[in-house]
Amino acid sequence: MAILSLTMEIALNEVPIYAGGLGVLEGDKFYAMSRKGLDYYVLTLFHRNGYVEYEYRNGSFIEKDQEPIISQIEERLKKERELIVVTKLYGEVRIEPLVYEIGKAKAIYLKLVYPENIAYITRRLYIEDSPEQAITKYIVFARSSAQYIRERIGISNIEYIDLQESNVSLAVLALRELRDKTRLVIHTPGPWGHPMIPGEIVEKEFEINVGGGFKRLTDIVLGYVEKGYAVSRKHIETLSRIFPQYHWKLSYVRNGVDLDRWSHREIKSLVSRSQRGIGLEEFKRARNAAREDLVSLLRSKKTGIKVGRAIIAWARRITRYKRPYLIERLVKELGRELDVTFVLAGKAHPRDGDGREMMLLFKKLHEEMDNVIYIHDYGLEEARTILSGADLLLFTPFPGWEACGTSYMKAGINGVPTLSSRDGGVLETIIDRYNGWLFGSEVTQFINIYEDTASVSKIDEEDYRDLRKKLIKILDVMERDPDTYLEISLNALKSFRISSNIYRALEEYGYIREV
Repeated sequence: MAILSLTMEIALNEVPIYAGGLGVLEGDKFYAMSRKGLDYYVLTLFHRNGYVEYEYRNGSFIEKDQEPIISQIEERLKKERELIVVTKLYGEVRIEPLVYEIGKAKAIYLKLVYPENIAYITRRLYIEDSPEQAITKYIVFARSSAQYIRERIGISNIEYIDLQESNVSLAVLALRELRDKTRLVIHTPGPWGHPMIPGEIVEKEFEINVGGGFKRLTDIVLGYVEKGYAVSRKHIETLSRIFPQYHWKLSYVRNGVDLDRWSHREIKSLVSRSQRGIGLEEFKRARNAAREDLVSLLRSKKTGIKVGRAIIAWARRITRYKRPYLIERLVKELGRELDVTFVLAGKAHPRDGDGREMMLLFKKLHEEMDNVIYIHDYGLEEARTILSGADLLLFTPFPGWEACGTSYMKAGINGVPTLSSRDGGVLETIIDRYNGWLFGSEVTQFINIYEDTASVSKIDEEDYRDLRKKLIKILDVMERDPDTYLEISLNALKSFRISSNIYRALEEYGYIREV
């Protein structure tokens, strides 16, 4: 029996067309399922222009054309025979499925080839010219994936269909006979994760009356699927308040990471040969090797970078709710006082004005301070090196806005502890002063950071003071009592390799029977 995952993005090492955490999570699941030898299909769109890459030129970050690189990737994918899909709103649509497979795991990239106006809409991931174009993309993906499932996989062969986010969830309306095997996995708590669609459009395309006016996709789909999943305990609390009528359908599975994909080679070797426990000295040697790899990366990106006694990293998609502005303030206030190196990494969505402005502010810090580096071309390889090689990771989302997060997991499995705000899956995995540190308060009510600016400013100020104070204390422990810091790092490695193993998450979803 086949397990299916429908998603707008998947980050594979060989096909890195993705935007962020969801794509990386889907990639981790793909590799893990391939090792289990199970029938596993990931269906996604093929975005021929990718997501976004930037180059810094004349004081600005300019978008780069990704099509030449993606064209080379496309040539390495297996091409299946054309799929002809008929939609009520857009007529006939032609798809060229492109396949990447490892064992029995297959990633199916649905490439729109006709009509050209629809193909144009799907050229970039998460980037459209209007809300109408986004809706077109949702509907075409739903119809195309449903038809692929019927024709190429077979309705009788399906065990589960998991819809990753609402923007792919209309597929359940085109596969109503499988609704009892279909689940919606929600990865965002904020309003951007629940796009709107006119009820009249749904009725015309899928012949389902959901009422007039604009409707949230999530509301519509939760009425059809068997179950809805959040991705952390804190996340399910938030979703239950946003969708109280469906709280009985909701449960949660905390995200995980692929240990094989994200562990540094020396950490892998250490864990594999340490049957009777890991000693501090051998752990220290493995950590030093990972750190040296990071230092090499930093020197390749910035000649003359000053490497301090501690390397502190903040590596995330750059957007307001992840609070990069707290890090900018921290670096400006403490960067010249402390013998540390700050590694800032990440990029913003091209339509995110706040995020792009923060990229420029990070670049300014990079240019003005010899112990600060900003890596704007942040990809999978950079992430592996930074998250395994830093001495400390900073994780700073505004409380209630991070569904789960996984960067602290990738760090933790390598023995890199995190100083984190109290949000997402952190609350289930980090024990303060045992395998990491927590700062700030846990906010129980969902606060719209774009509207309730007074509450946001108050929380930000209180959280920043605690972040600053905790960081100074952590650095003091690192200097005066290095063995204690090493023990906390080792606790992170041991605990996260259990709590954050992707196989634990796959077992909880019912994909596999045992870890």
